Amino acid sequence: MVDIVQWSDIKEDYHKGSLLLGNGSSIAVDGCFNYPSLFEEAVRLGHLTENVQAVFGKFGVSDFELVLRRLWQAKLVNEALELPRGEVEEAYKAVRRALISTVRDTHVCYDDARDHLEPIYKFMQEFDFVISLNYDLIVYWAAQFGNRSLGRWFKDCFQPSTFRDDWEELLTPYGAVGATLYFYPHGNLVLRRHGFSSERKIQAGEDNNLLDAILEKWETDNLAPAFVCEGTEQNKRDAISSCNYFERVFYEVLPSLEETLVVYGWSFGDQDQHIIKQISKSKIKKMAVSIHGNDEVLAGSIERKLEPLGLDELLFFDSASDGCWNNPVQEENEEEA
Repeated sequence: MVDIVQWSDIKEDYHKGSLLLGNGSSIAVDGCFNYPSLFEEAVRLGHLTENVQAVFGKFGVSDFELVLRRLWQAKLVNEALELPRGEVEEAYKAVRRALISTVRDTHVCYDDARDHLEPIYKFMQEFDFVISLNYDLIVYWAAQFGNRSLGRWFKDCFQPSTFRDDWEELLTPYGAVGATLYFYPHGNLVLRRHGFSSERKIQAGEDNNLLDAILEKWETDNLAPAFVCEGTEQNKRDAISSCNYFERVFYEVLPSLEETLVVYGWSFGDQDQHIIKQISKSKIKKMAVSIHGNDEVLAGSIERKLEPLGLDELLFFDSASDGCWNNPVQEENEEEA
């Protein structure tokens, strides 16, 4: 029988370590993220016509990122060779249009997420590193929300739109009394592709209209997004090798994590085994994993997947317990007079 504890029982032992976030963290904020596949959701919403689905069929995948990346690179080649615009350009526009429409219909708006941002940033503030496997804007919004009160505490290591080579130096506090660095191993809506293997951070809009501003820039500035939200392990590894930022996070950040790791909302799926392999190269010896609804079957499955890491400690905590992620700390009832 797996023992599932409360976050308050173990949080002091995991202070200043690292936090890794899976899709369950986004679902905890809004159920709009609870779908098995962005491609399937695009089909359900009617954003993928038969012609657009045929483009995916030619590549034999359902991964927006892979299809867009290959079409975009082909488009760049055509432009360099001064070839007339044709089917490649039209296919790229159609797939990108479908992605934009699907993201617009499935992503929570800022106003609906706002009440969650304070407890989230206070939770993230307790860690040196935050690793988000999600493409959405929840972590970015929470970090910016926190910086309004804390100063320059949360840093994504882009200054202003380019990832810094000396990202480790940013862990030294500057403009705040502490620092938390956050990263996206699979990319994010705030990132776009630049050339064949580089990326840039999109500078656009205030928090309350950032999503619309990003989607508008994709469309009007002919940008290719830099995020991977589905696909097999090999698909994701191929995407990582195609982008400087992805490689830097995968090969530099993940192996550099220190002794303790907290995992929230991640089920350790087979498609993310590459993340576990990189974690195994780090100094992590103690891990605490959130469990939704006291799911002992899932806890047992995670235990087996993590056995090869040889951890000194593996704990499970209730994902709904006070003080973790978007669950605010409940003040103790005042004693009766």
